[in-house]
Amino acid sequence: MKKILIAVVSLLVVVVIGRSLLKVPAVQDRLLEAGTTRIAERGAEPFPESENLRVYICGSASPLGRGQAQACIAVITPEHFFLIDSGAGSTDNLGLMGLPLNRLQGILLTHFHSDHIAEIYEVNLSSWVQGRPKPLTVYGPYGVDKVTNAINSGYSHDRVYRTAHHGEELLPPALGVLEYKTIFPGVIFNNGGLKITAYVAEHPPIHPAVGYRFDYKGRSVVISGDSNVTENTLKIVDGADLLLHDALSLPTTMALKDALAEVGQSRQAKIVLDVTDYHASTESLIELGKKSNVGMVGYYHLVPVPPTALLKDVFLRGAPDNFFLTEDLMWFEFPEDSKEIIINQP
Repeated sequence: MKKILIAVVSLLVVVVIGRSLLKVPAVQDRLLEAGTTRIAERGAEPFPESENLRVYICGSASPLGRGQAQACIAVITPEHFFLIDSGAGSTDNLGLMGLPLNRLQGILLTHFHSDHIAEIYEVNLSSWVQGRPKPLTVYGPYGVDKVTNAINSGYSHDRVYRTAHHGEELLPPALGVLEYKTIFPGVIFNNGGLKITAYVAEHPPIHPAVGYRFDYKGRSVVISGDSNVTENTLKIVDGADLLLHDALSLPTTMALKDALAEVGQSRQAKIVLDVTDYHASTESLIELGKKSNVGMVGYYHLVPVPPTALLKDVFLRGAPDNFFLTEDLMWFEFPEDSKEIIINQP
């Protein structure tokens, strides 16, 4: 007992001394130097090259729940880099994953809900600062011009200030202005071996809403945006290696709605009930898996975000082994001429 007491006292002394040392400017400066050096070295590390299709989860959440960024998926090949949506918090994740924003080509919007467009300008600014050589293009269904023009207008002062501060050579003004392209269902991009196909999603009363399929070197990924499961979904996932689909846990959502109503939060209960209209239930996605030949199904844009192991189990209730929950910073690699999917956890 005496030895334990001595050990505890010794530990407390070390903690107190350590805290005192951290207040010494010379010690602070040394730690600051070491920390900033590591940050600089990490930033200078080149993005790992690969000949394969890679997909990154930069935002897996819906507005119901906290702890993860909102909707954002990155698709990268040796020649291409596209984002699908740009929800709140997702730009930080792009930095955490070290993605090469200097070669970002475009943002593909599924629709114009705030949790899918909140950080378009943050992505534009980050990629501009990192040396993107061309204007960033925002792709989307009818109405994308209004969204893009509004962002350009709202941040016009910001662009002027930054160029004036850093100089036109570092931040050319023309590269800070977003461009847009209105897309329609069908093939919207086919270059360098990458084909992108847009398909009609069901997200009433939002219209139009779309999802996207990416095909590259015999591998394929479908990213739904927000949508119920429809015949269009069944067609577009045919032969796909991975489907990343908006997913709603009906048991959790209804339990939340009932709990809110019970304590008199009728407005919030009504809103929670309303979201069941236009997000795919996990039951409908399991049925889709039975009817299709899709390789794997990952739930993203989780409604609501499951913060505990119990709620994650509820989300996956009844799902087969090839179904899983995504989380921020997870990423996938698809080797050419293979059925293998390499899953990398954060």
